[in-house]
Amino acid sequence: MTHSRSLAVFGALGVLTVTALTSCGTDTDSPTATTTSAAPIPITYHPCDDLSFDALEEVGFSVRSPYRTDRQNPISHECTFAHRDPGYGASFSAMGRTFDDVVADQRLEEHTRIQINGRDVSIADFTGGSNCLATMDIEPGVLQFSVTYSPTSDRPDEDITTIEQACSEAERILTALAPHLPDRL
Repeated sequence: MTHSRSLAVFGALGVLTVTALTSCGTDTDSPTATTTSAAPIPITYHPCDDLSFDALEEVGFSVRSPYRTDRQNPISHECTFAHRDPGYGASFSAMGRTFDDVVADQRLEEHTRIQINGRDVSIADFTGGSNCLATMDIEPGVLQFSVTYSPTSDRPDEDITTIEQACSEAERILTALAPHLPDRL
């Protein structure tokens, strides 16, 4: 047990050393970049605490046991729910990122840009997974809603199986919940 634990520790240290060495370079490798540290965008809204569970139930979510996640850099407060009929997993994230920064992410392929309740919304395919992401501009950051889809579902008549279905559902849900969303995050 001690031997395998030692190997794991030395292996991890080796990976860290290689990573540190490969990230270092000389002045001729790349232009010198100055780093600035911007203050994080403060977000106090948390979907698990502040989103109306009654409104969520009305649009088909099971709110019995939401999964709560909090992250830093950028600040992100996330609440994940299961939806029934059609079945899919969904997350609401209040994030300390600007709308323009989020929609410029190269991993997103925008399907449509619309307004919901007077707010800009980008609905995009997340090319790094099986999610449609609807990003709503709410000062000082964004509220992002993701709908998962499963192309290999064994219940295609009950689940969301395509990006088109997922993005249509994301738009439907955000439109229905818009009156329950805050003026500021």
